[in-house]
Amino acid sequence: MRRQILILMVLGVAFFGLQVAAMAAPNFAGSWVRDNAKSEPVPNALMLNRAPAVQGGGGGQAGRGGGPPVVVPIEQNATSLTVNDPQNGYRKYPLDGKPLTRRTEQGITNATVTGAAQGADTMVFTTTQPYGGMPGNNTLTVKEVWTLSADGKVLTITTTRTIPAVEKTYKLVYNKQ
Repeated sequence: MRRQILILMVLGVAFFGLQVAAMAAPNFAGSWVRDNAKSEPVPNALMLNRAPAVQGGGGGQAGRGGGPPVVVPIEQNATSLTVNDPQNGYRKYPLDGKPLTRRTEQGITNATVTGAAQGADTMVFTTTQPYGGMPGNNTLTVKEVWTLSADGKVLTITTTRTIPAVEKTYKLVYNKQ
C-alpha cells in the first residue's frame, strides 16, 4: 500500500511539473523590427476619449505605410519582460503571475499589470488603470496578446484598449533582427 501511494505521489509531482513547465513564458528576448506593412495604425488618444496611456504605452500613428523602421529591444528574465520602445518608452511586464503596480504617465494614479501564459507561444498582459477627472472615476483596460510564430522569428501583438463605451483593437507585427 505504501509503495502504491509513493508511486502515485511521484507521478503526481512529475505531472504537475510538466504542467508548470508547459505554462512557462515564451522567449521574447531580442531586437524586434516593426513590420509596417503588416501592422495596423495605432489609435491615438483622441480616438479613445482622451484616455491616458499607461506609463510608456502611448498613442502614435505607427502602422501601415512608410516611416523609418522601428527597432524595439526586449529583455526577459524568469519573472519579467522589459520593453524599451523608442516611440512608446519603457514598459515592464510580469511573467510570474504576480500583479505589478506602476505609476501612470501622469504620475497621479497607479496602473496594475498582470501576465499569464496561454500555451507555449502566447502571453496575455492586462493593464488596468483609473482615468478621467478624479482617480477611480473610470477604468481603462489594455489587453495585449503577444504571440510568437513557430520559428520564433515573428512577434504579433494584438492590443485591445477598452474604456466605457469605446473599444479599439489593433495589431502590430515585428520581425526578429
